[in-house]
Amino acid sequence: MSIDAVSVIRDEADLLAAALTTTDPEQKVPTCPDWTAADLLWHLTEVHEFWGAILARGVTREEEAQELEDAAAARPEQFEELLERRAAATEALLSQLETHDDEEPAWFWYSAEQTVSVIRSMQIHEATIHRVDAELAAGRRVSPIAPQVAHAGLDHVLRVMWPAALEWIPEWAGLAPVALAEITADAGQPRRLLISRWTGTRPRDGQEFDVPVGRLATDEDATDGLPRAEVSGSPLALDLWAWGRGQALEHLSGQSEKVEIIGDQEAGAQMEALIAEGHH
Repeated sequence: MSIDAVSVIRDEADLLAAALTTTDPEQKVPTCPDWTAADLLWHLTEVHEFWGAILARGVTREEEAQELEDAAAARPEQFEELLERRAAATEALLSQLETHDDEEPAWFWYSAEQTVSVIRSMQIHEATIHRVDAELAAGRRVSPIAPQVAHAGLDHVLRVMWPAALEWIPEWAGLAPVALAEITADAGQPRRLLISRWTGTRPRDGQEFDVPVGRLATDEDATDGLPRAEVSGSPLALDLWAWGRGQALEHLSGQSEKVEIIGDQEAGAQMEALIAEGHH
């Protein structure tokens, strides 16, 4: 059964707004410590405005997407105005999602995914994960995520969020595999994640980098001898963990969930380093 993206996005965005409506706009967001509650609301607003415009204008090129971003309207100063603008932005996005098929071409920031389908998927998890952020900022118990949405959320991280980072590695950097992690939701098939690190010294200022990246392993990858870890949990637990929201597991409403990591200590450390890179 497919996910009703429009219903999920609308419900999650409304839950986010409801949680933040009763929260001090200056309250810090525990899972995004650089943001206040107002920043979080603005983020979802501008994301919905941007992707709604991408679909409305049929944008397929990077230059067009940049023009849209540069022309974005300024952030409202009043919180009430921001709440109203968020609601309008969400409805505009949903209207576009309802009128476009998944197979239609559309610009996205990961070159391997250039259709409406990945935008639809991204917005499901954007709204869901930031709803969790909003509930934590409001000091509430975290509402559950439907198993089907959680499964899809983990898959989105594995297929899109982590491998996309490989495209942003600078030319002067080196890349080396450092660990392999098998990620299993419930009793399903393990997903083999190859973790690498890109390292190097930036020529213009001498700054040194050592950054973890991950992608699903293939049969062609030379993984013999790499430290290995096994990661397991429910779809809900793994979804929150993979999106860097592991602390939300302690605040779930009416249930207890955890992610278990066993195996080589070095592989576990590399896995946690990848998680720590975070997703906003």
